[in-house]
Amino acid sequence: MVEVLLWIHVGTAIGGFILSGILSVWILRQSAVEDLPQAFWRWERTVQWTTIVLGAAGTGLYLEGQRPPDPLHLLYGALAVFTALLLAAFGPQKDPRELLGGWQVNPKWILFGLNVFLWAMYGRGLTTGFFGF
Repeated sequence: MVEVLLWIHVGTAIGGFILSGILSVWILRQSAVEDLPQAFWRWERTVQWTTIVLGAAGTGLYLEGQRPPDPLHLLYGALAVFTALLLAAFGPQKDPRELLGGWQVNPKWILFGLNVFLWAMYGRGLTTGFFGF
């Protein structure tokens, strides 16, 4: 069971790292959040679910007695899951301005920042998981 969880954990980490990086670039190329096509939002939800599956597999590994080489790996995982939950506030039928409470900020930059942060958490998780630093 541990081997299966480890394969799921590593596979979703690599996939999420690649996808969140691609989505970050995709957002930068758009002028506004409203201009993002439906395909973008499908991939965004895929990254969110990938992050949740990654966290579930990581929790399973932890409960099975497997520990990452660096304890910060656990922090990066928790931050990634939290970021995926924040990203759920965005969507084609959702107005992120309601979430932002009247801030005069372009939601595109919030969405970009969350995706870049998620990409960074995936990257740090991969380095602490594989190399221990």
